[in-house]
Amino acid sequence: MHDHREILALAAAAIDFELDPAERSQLNAALETCHLCRRQAAEMRATATILRRPSDIGTPDRVRDVVIGAALRSGRRKPPWRSLLAASLSLLVVLGGTAVIVGNHGLNILPPSAGSAPIQTAAAPAGPPASPSAAAQSSPTASPIPTEPVPSSPAETAPAFSPLPVGDGPLRAGEIAAMVSDGRLVIRSQPETGANSAIFKTKLYPGQRVLTIEGPVEASGYPWFRVRLGVIEGWVAAASLDGEPWLAPVRNGLIAFVRDANDASGEAIYTVGPDATTGEALLLADPSLVHYKQLIWSPDGRRLAFVGTLADSLNGSSEIFVIDADGSNLVQLTQNEVDDDSPAWSPDSTQIAFRQADLDASAPVDSSVVVIGAYGSGARVLGPGANPAWSPDGLQLAMTVWDGSFTRIWAQAAGGGDRRQVSDASVASAPPAWSPDGQHLVVSSSGLILIEVASGSITPLTAEPGSMPAWSIGGMIAFSTTGSASPGVFVVASDGSGLRRVSGDLRFATAPEWSPDGRWLLLGGEGGSPVAVVDPGSRNLTVLGNDDGTIRSPAWQPRLP
Repeated sequence: MHDHREILALAAAAIDFELDPAERSQLNAALETCHLCRRQAAEMRATATILRRPSDIGTPDRVRDVVIGAALRSGRRKPPWRSLLAASLSLLVVLGGTAVIVGNHGLNILPPSAGSAPIQTAAAPAGPPASPSAAAQSSPTASPIPTEPVPSSPAETAPAFSPLPVGDGPLRAGEIAAMVSDGRLVIRSQPETGANSAIFKTKLYPGQRVLTIEGPVEASGYPWFRVRLGVIEGWVAAASLDGEPWLAPVRNGLIAFVRDANDASGEAIYTVGPDATTGEALLLADPSLVHYKQLIWSPDGRRLAFVGTLADSLNGSSEIFVIDADGSNLVQLTQNEVDDDSPAWSPDSTQIAFRQADLDASAPVDSSVVVIGAYGSGARVLGPGANPAWSPDGLQLAMTVWDGSFTRIWAQAAGGGDRRQVSDASVASAPPAWSPDGQHLVVSSSGLILIEVASGSITPLTAEPGSMPAWSIGGMIAFSTTGSASPGVFVVASDGSGLRRVSGDLRFATAPEWSPDGRWLLLGGEGGSPVAVVDPGSRNLTVLGNDDGTIRSPAWQPRLP
């Protein structure tokens, strides 16, 4: 047994200070074994995260200097933890939500590590990422899906369709950026490293995406961008002092897809430019493979993972493969006589999670989620589950788990610990979609619902069934539905507003995927519906190839400089 008050005091201190190894070990052990402590610690993190949201109300320099100076002078945590936390939170409320809580180590911007190994194993986190409290979120009424397409008004009309890749060049405001450093970047309240720039305890991790909304601004020797990560906004240093990029723009690369080979020898994987008129090229046609599906590009755009069936398989089982973007270096990651499918890349492109299921299994409970290195090393079974989905920071995996009667959403640390059921809601057996800040999941239940990861609270989003949701970095959620009189692909804001059908005449389009730059939707699936690219604002749509459903499993490649 442990003292709950002592553990919660440690959890409170961990929000704002670095614990020593013994304290961190004590906290981790308690949170792994005590559901009550874990839930209350998550609620404290949620409250702190909401209070750190930026506002238009500035913090007076003198007040900021006093608070930060006192924190930095303290060295160790001499005031009682609970007293310090209460004082900090009270000050945050008075200051209108501007974050002034700082750690006792100040700014910690790490440059990329020299000579780092190509494969990394994610360490188990101390706890789940901070999440906003349910009370601070809007609670929309579930929106009924329109029965007919909503016509575009003249004000919504966009330029003619042309989803061409953005040209090479430096990162610009308004673009999606990816964290390309091996370190961790701290989001700050001002574009500088001085006392006027309070530290948010929100960090960017390798591979994580953010939306840039202002910049670059030169200060303290760094180029800074104001970025948005879900409900959090702040400033991040985009490059080191010597100009080495830490944030890079994410742009549209090629679209990979499966169709019958030109020589009628079987299936093959092709790529095409996103303008749908030029550049079709063969990526892979291997006589040892008879079927391809579930294509997915690595977040850095360098490799393509897919599910394939070997021609000499004794029972037709599927395996996970990866291939370089130029068609070289085909690697078979799994080799067994069970089904391996549903690959999902970690945000830093070093690991792949997938489902492993016995072909003779009679129920979904017999499947497991496995994580393996991107080159085939270090496979580990996390536990029962299917449909793995990585959190944006790469620290957690969400998955569906069959309990013998219903399918539920579970979350687990990528390193294998801290496994827990997120919500009691019964959901469809399909991949959940994470919010950009990792605080919520959108899943298909009786309609689309939002689940707060920390508390398990549920907010209805749509009244009618939706499937295959995809959450954009800008906040919009795309999904498909066959449950209304007007089936197709819809988009809706995370507060339930702005629901509209965007798939034009493609009434049975499935599996929407946002383009790497967040401006377009790629529509398609494993077969039976055409593959197309659509501008969700104007609803201008271009079909790739024939419209007979022969192009399957499309995937849009991210392109980093």
